[in-house]
Amino acid sequence: MSRAGFVALVGEPNAGKSTLFNRLVGHSLAAVTRRPQTTRFSIPAIVNKEGVQYIFVDTPGWVASPRKAWHRLLTRQSLAAAQDADVRVWVVSAQGPAPVLPDEVAVFLSTASALVGAVTHLDVYPPSERTTRWEALQAQLAEWPVQTWVDASIDRPLEPLFEVIAPLLPESPPLYPPDQLTSLPVRFFVAEILREVLYTHLHEELPYGTEVEITQYRETPERDHIYATIFVEKESHKPMVIGSKGQMIKRIGTEARKKMEHFLQKPVFLQLYVKVAPNWRDSMSRLRHLGYKGS
Repeated sequence: MSRAGFVALVGEPNAGKSTLFNRLVGHSLAAVTRRPQTTRFSIPAIVNKEGVQYIFVDTPGWVASPRKAWHRLLTRQSLAAAQDADVRVWVVSAQGPAPVLPDEVAVFLSTASALVGAVTHLDVYPPSERTTRWEALQAQLAEWPVQTWVDASIDRPLEPLFEVIAPLLPESPPLYPPDQLTSLPVRFFVAEILREVLYTHLHEELPYGTEVEITQYRETPERDHIYATIFVEKESHKPMVIGSKGQMIKRIGTEARKKMEHFLQKPVFLQLYVKVAPNWRDSMSRLRHLGYKGS
């Protein structure tokens, strides 16, 4: 008997969803930084394990009080992925207070079937406090219909999480070929790499007003030629991305190119441009152009 189905990882920004997603699939497909809302699109990846095909979906973090159209779209993407999934894994960080959920998410979770809880960041606590924090968090979230809680901290094996999810998936033949990793195009992951490097190098607030678009992707036998535009919301942000004498954009480009070459396993020519797109996070037409669903 084989099983196959979709497993959505959902939760607040910075709960550790993307780190857990990358660990589950065994590849660094989702950008990971310390900044909230690094994940801006739902990302599927396929794992085949002992007669079960898991299609894990990383999702943007829920925004409890969205102020911009962009924030609302991120929450909408995450909720849509959760509604379409066979199993929902609610990723909760052990650090900080219990999650604050948007109303529409709270309504959905309160009745969601096949809801599994995965707690992250318990590894930051000493052994003497770990169990106490684990139990306190479960008590805080006892009202939600979570079937099982699993410690998914980075110092714990993930086999228990696979074992909990497997019987919740429907009986089905594989939905994708066994050698397929994802259904997204390569240029999506190239953009993710650039976004991750960009967020790592820029100021504390600037990343939220930046977006990346791969404007041209040309493959040749010798190397891939990639042209990308970095959008910022204000003219004053351009010098921050470019840096003194172009040093920042050069550093970003060099690091991103090396990571792309590692990902693609071939040489890359990368050309970056910086443009101003005023208030793009509140512009539905611009959000649509940049690929945000539901815009």
